[in-house]
Amino acid sequence: MPLRDLSRASLALALSTGPALMAQGFHLDYRPTARLVELDTDSTLIQPTVGPPVRVVGGVFLFRSVVIPAGVEVRGVGSRPLIWIVTQDFRIEGRLAVDGGPGADVNVLASANFPTPGGRAGAGGGAGGFGSPLSFDRSPFGQPGFGPAGIPALGGGGGLLSCTLACGRGSGGGGGSFATVGDVDHLLGAAAWLQVGGAGGPGCLNRTLPGGSAGASPFVDGRDDNDFWGLGIDVFQRRFVPGELPVPIGGSGGGGGGDKSARCTTNDPSFVLDDMGGGGGGGGGAVVVLALGRITVGPTGYVSANGGGGGGGAQAGSNNQAGGGGGGSGGMIVLASATGVDLHVKGETYVNAPDGDFVLSADGGVGMQSAFAGTTVRKYPPGTPSMGSLPSGGFGGLGVIQLMAPLGTNADGTNTILDDHITLYSAGQPLTGSTKVRYLGWRGFRNASGVRVDDFGNPITLGRGNGDMRPDPMLVPIF
Repeated sequence: MPLRDLSRASLALALSTGPALMAQGFHLDYRPTARLVELDTDSTLIQPTVGPPVRVVGGVFLFRSVVIPAGVEVRGVGSRPLIWIVTQDFRIEGRLAVDGGPGADVNVLASANFPTPGGRAGAGGGAGGFGSPLSFDRSPFGQPGFGPAGIPALGGGGGLLSCTLACGRGSGGGGGSFATVGDVDHLLGAAAWLQVGGAGGPGCLNRTLPGGSAGASPFVDGRDDNDFWGLGIDVFQRRFVPGELPVPIGGSGGGGGGDKSARCTTNDPSFVLDDMGGGGGGGGGAVVVLALGRITVGPTGYVSANGGGGGGGAQAGSNNQAGGGGGGSGGMIVLASATGVDLHVKGETYVNAPDGDFVLSADGGVGMQSAFAGTTVRKYPPGTPSMGSLPSGGFGGLGVIQLMAPLGTNADGTNTILDDHITLYSAGQPLTGSTKVRYLGWRGFRNASGVRVDDFGNPITLGRGNGDMRPDPMLVPIF
């Protein structure tokens, strides 16, 4: 999809994703003041700085300029991506979010006729699957998570029912997937845990009941340097690189955890006594900002499309009896400017200070576990997760971060012309050279030998997840 200019790309995206733009116009500005503004991309009212509220159908918001002040969160929900098209600048000092919601923990007894809710999806993403999904009979497995735009069963698989005395525990739900299946690159130091790879934790006391499988990824060609939307350019090999995504999409939800029962029979009124699995986490959504002016994520600003955590199963969210829900996958962030993108990084890089504080984040969720009968599973700061034999849900996969700006001349000394109009600031100072390379975390394109290289053919030695974004950004030019 050639992007010969941003105006053409903006119009094409608007027409392809929004059925109606209604009474919007580029003469209006937007500056919310409430602490939380929720925008439903199916249909919502939005208040410009002047004039009456505007009804927006289809998730495409047209404005002259947008400012999200510090202390304000604008949150996108609904079945479609959250898309902004502005003719001037877009500035974020608060938070612009399309995060998936957490799956519910199980904190009740003898209530298996009331399914455990999965987490709500971010805009354009997939919801988490329910634990104990049947309200009229015994649930043989947790509900699978939903894929992008709410497509059923494309998310993580549901955990299985434990229904013999010897087994003793239902299994965990699988995590949703997007750019990665699970999060094996996370600095956990515990790759042996199946959950890190996206699968739900095994059930039964001897860990023989399989957990739910990780969800399906939309990327299927086996490459990882074309996982984006649009048309990239490999400067070293002088070739265009078509992105594998035809349109921006959100992430997928985690599967619900499996129940534990004393019986395997169906049509059994005693099913209400079963121990219930936790709900799967919602998938992060998709947020796209297309601006003719500058896009700035300021010192207090964030953009996030994170997956939600999977809820803990019985008892009391610990997964001691029933499986936990899988984490939702990260979603998609696209920042595209015809002028430039300014990002103020937050402290040190992920590899040096992995505190989860990223200027841009499309991170996957984890399967949660309370401290009631185990140890709380956490992702940041990293450490060995103490899941032991308890069937927590699988980790959600990472999403996609895509930065789009005009080509440059390598004036910043980073050995690529793709990032000259993407400026990173630390403590108010612009970064250049090797410091910018370290914070940006871009990893180039693969050469004929499969090695990632910069514009001059130099191997890029950065590991995945090096910079102040999670995952590493894809750099796609605006021609």
